[in-house]
Amino acid sequence: MKVNYREDGSAYVSRFEPGDLVRLRTDETGDGAMGKAGQWGSVISVEGRTAARLNIQLAGYSEKRQSALQRLMGVPASIVLPCDAQGDTATLPPKYGPRGLRVTAGTPRGHHVTVSANDDLPPWAASLVVAGSTLLLVVAAVVAIKGFGVM
Repeated sequence: MKVNYREDGSAYVSRFEPGDLVRLRTDETGDGAMGKAGQWGSVISVEGRTAARLNIQLAGYSEKRQSALQRLMGVPASIVLPCDAQGDTATLPPKYGPRGLRVTAGTPRGHHVTVSANDDLPPWAASLVVAGSTLLLVVAAVVAIKGFGVM
């Protein structure tokens, strides 16, 4: 999904993409409307250049895999909200960090957000993981070399 920010700093989704998890915030209206508020699933395709309508897979998400209602077609993007892997409404990233610094991920006007059940590690923790993995590989190489009698 593409996230942008209003002048007051509040975040909004400017474009949904296939694979995004979304939740209906209101019932669908019109002829053939079947979606009810609270149902959620994965966007399988986006219709129109402005991504005004979404096709959403419900089966395997808020509905059972063998449910009669497998997917919703042509759902207006204006009636959905991003959600997480449990169907709870997702929090969009803030425009400003904890010290009032602008969040620099992505372009200056917005960035892509991947909603997943796993949280990303902070940069310092990720560097510790990389350093620890490198050290482990070096130790394993030394043990292997000594085991073959090269040293």
